Amino acid sequence: MSADNPKRAMMPVSFGANNIVQLLSAGACFLAAFVIPANYPELAGTQYIFIGLGIVVLVAAVLSIVFHRWISRVYQRIGLRSRMLLPREGMVYLGIMLVIAVGALTGGNPDTGNMLLLVFGMMAGPFVLNGWVVVAMLARVQIQRTHPSTVPAGAFFSVEILLRNDKPFLSSRLVEVRDVIEGLSVREEPTVTFVRVGPKEERSGQYELCIRKRGLYLLGPIRISSRFPLGIGERGHTISSMSELVVHPAIGRLLPGWKRRERELAESMTRANAKMGIFDDDFHSIREYRPGDSSRAIHWRSSARHGQIMVKEHQQHREAELIVLLDFFQTPEFTDELQEIAVSLAATLCVEQTRHTSSGTYRLAIAGKELQSLEVTGAGRFRDAALRALAVCQPSKRAPLAEMLLTLCQGPMSSNSRFVLITSRPEGARLLSESIARDTMKNEAQLTSRLVILSCEATVLKDVFAFPEQLAADSVAGGETVAGGVPQEMFSHA
Repeated sequence: MSADNPKRAMMPVSFGANNIVQLLSAGACFLAAFVIPANYPELAGTQYIFIGLGIVVLVAAVLSIVFHRWISRVYQRIGLRSRMLLPREGMVYLGIMLVIAVGALTGGNPDTGNMLLLVFGMMAGPFVLNGWVVVAMLARVQIQRTHPSTVPAGAFFSVEILLRNDKPFLSSRLVEVRDVIEGLSVREEPTVTFVRVGPKEERSGQYELCIRKRGLYLLGPIRISSRFPLGIGERGHTISSMSELVVHPAIGRLLPGWKRRERELAESMTRANAKMGIFDDDFHSIREYRPGDSSRAIHWRSSARHGQIMVKEHQQHREAELIVLLDFFQTPEFTDELQEIAVSLAATLCVEQTRHTSSGTYRLAIAGKELQSLEVTGAGRFRDAALRALAVCQPSKRAPLAEMLLTLCQGPMSSNSRFVLITSRPEGARLLSESIARDTMKNEAQLTSRLVILSCEATVLKDVFAFPEQLAADSVAGGETVAGGVPQEMFSHA
């Protein structure tokens, strides 16, 4: 099922009973405008009154049909949950009844008219009976929905619907449970049908979903309805059971291009720290001075005691800290597909970092519509918080990159911190980072030598990142590589 380009029927599958009543009322007004003046000449002036009233009722019926979704939401808010719908079969049945009723009222033979009225009454009985049976079956029926709170984009997951019949004697048959999933200007309504739920019994059913695009989705409300036993009328009511579903960005794989950039960044950071004499690791030993050692590492007391220059040697005992920065700046070249790849790359970097170390403090900053800055202790907590922040972030033409970099420079920064900036404006980001580093830090190299900027161009992203399905497709295609992307269908369900 595709949600990007839904194919909707020109005519709705069902009308509400109120729509049918409005259309019948409009038809009755137009019929009265011509029948009453012909039979009662003294009421000839009422013709225009009936025509005007019919037009008003017809316009109200058309508006209620066109805006039925919005009107349904208003009904739910004010507490009007029960509603009668007519499927196509019911409309045909009601149309036959209407023809018989008109023939009975306008027929010239009184005997024939009475017989048609009798047939009309016989047809109206099953119609009313069907409605009351459905009301009795849906009474004291409870619905419960169970689903995961977070899922990765592109993965199938199940939503379980539990239906419980609390009636002591009457079973519920052919009960249709229609759920609603809404988010990112998309609305889908998967259904689950229960054939029979006996008295004091419960049954569970499920539907499977695969949401292709990250974001925050709302599930609910739930509508339960039935057409049993005749299928000519559908009665149901809505349950305001609302819940949230966070779809995380898809996690991919880091390619050798990223490993190469990571090694270059580590070497650049080591050289910069050595020149500045910054040692944030454990003291290891004192040794003789070697050409290239920083003068800040000289241990003067040991040098005086040994009669030669001695320096302090430190031993690195932990991995470097990676701080992920995402500049979600919107440009015409930064398409939706590239945006999703950039977010997935940031999510993959965060997840990979938590896999290497299970403790410590992790950081993530996002400059989009809003500036989000995360600093969380613990791998599991950071992974959950980072994936949620990346799931809901949105691009903006006013992404506060300068504010994000300024906050970063003014905050605490250890000597082993590294920064990766994913941005759609790499040159502007480089100049801005150098300018902020000069204005706020004692040594500009404290930031620039530890910062790697990844452009959000397709060629750069393809070199450092790929989705697993893309790698599998490339291997099947004999090594032919295409820039990664996210499938276009927003929803699919089974």
